[in-house]
Amino acid sequence: MPEAAPLSGVLRSVIWLALPIMAEQILSMAVGLTDTYLANHLGGDAAAPTAAVGTMAYIMWFIGLIVGSIGTGSTAIIARASGARHRSLANQVAGQSISGALIVGLIMAVVLWVSADGVVYIAGLAPDARGFARQYLRILSLSLPFSMIMFTANACLRGSGDMLRPAMVMVLVDITNVIASFGLTYGWWGMPKLGFAGIAIGTSISYTVGVVAALWMLKRGNKNVRLMLGRMRLHWLTIKRIVRIGLPTALEGLLSWSANFAVVIVINATDVTNVSAAAHINSIRIEGISFLLGMAFATAAATLVGQNLGRGDPRRAARSAWMAYVCGGGLMTALGLFFIFASHIPAELITDDPRIAALTAKCLAVTGTIQAAFAASIVFSGALRGAGDTLATMLLNLSSIIGVRFIGVLIVGWWLDMGLVAIWGVLCTELAVRGLLILMRFLHGGWKFAKV
Repeated sequence: MPEAAPLSGVLRSVIWLALPIMAEQILSMAVGLTDTYLANHLGGDAAAPTAAVGTMAYIMWFIGLIVGSIGTGSTAIIARASGARHRSLANQVAGQSISGALIVGLIMAVVLWVSADGVVYIAGLAPDARGFARQYLRILSLSLPFSMIMFTANACLRGSGDMLRPAMVMVLVDITNVIASFGLTYGWWGMPKLGFAGIAIGTSISYTVGVVAALWMLKRGNKNVRLMLGRMRLHWLTIKRIVRIGLPTALEGLLSWSANFAVVIVINATDVTNVSAAAHINSIRIEGISFLLGMAFATAAATLVGQNLGRGDPRRAARSAWMAYVCGGGLMTALGLFFIFASHIPAELITDDPRIAALTAKCLAVTGTIQAAFAASIVFSGALRGAGDTLATMLLNLSSIIGVRFIGVLIVGWWLDMGLVAIWGVLCTELAVRGLLILMRFLHGGWKFAKV
């Protein structure tokens, strides 16, 4: 059995991997935050366009779950292959992952374009927000193949231990998005003034630039993985292996998304002014900063757990996961205290509407209380997925999401009509329950023997 790794060495590994991911995650979030900010500052009543952008973000989240399932399988297998110095397998997985992302992206683009009217109707938006939502969704659907390939390429690089270059891709995406979206919305820097449409067009342009950069990075490769054109011809055994690992995550994500989308429908249906819907999405965007800090350390945990299990060192794998939680949980808890005592600051920065800002601040104060538990659900879920223990992780997450979140919101929001702050109380209770369940699974230790 390998000797226990010094904690200082584990800490360095976690920090080295997490910092670039943190930058990538925050910059990825900044794309959505830019869209939300612009929708809040179009002039006139900001509630309708903000509600539209926020609700359609859930549709894009659904698409992200699909590409995430590809990325989960790719990251886990490439991490194991890198630890075992099996570069040919890593290259095969990278090629198949990119091909799969292209095919799925093209199919989803067509489906979303054709079904835009139905999706907007199901979302339950107030009539004055539906036109904005339809336009936003159709424009973004055109960029789906590009965004799916970009995120998949980044997942392949992260699985190989390369966290810097995916972050560089997202820096480029975010800079492009800010320039293009602001320029096209307001007619700055010689660009045409397109108003609301400029928000979505700018985002689509940024993903187009990002896919070129991501593919170039993966084509150049590193010592563990490289994209080779010959490896992109469909190989069903490899695809089956990727899907087998990623499918539980995809199913978990689908059911989780369904529960969360139901929450949005309840919020949209119970407030025809769009204020609650706008405050909900603003709160999610701001709280997303904390979530993405945790996700950075979750991704580092997934990579290190996979690599160390590949080397036959489960002890170091466990230490890496715990160190990732100490770092990520500490940051999320600190940000939670900020939400409790100073939530009005970010709430007033993101919108000029005092009604939306006040409600946003109240929701942020509620979520600040459970950030440590939320961090446990994020980081240890990442560690379990990195080990390939995706089925148990899926079942635990879903039992909490459906049993507490979905049912609780229906009771509090739909039946009792207690309002947005009470709904956020339910959401935060569910996150605390989920964190406890995931921590118990990690302590059980069965993940050390998972096969990928």
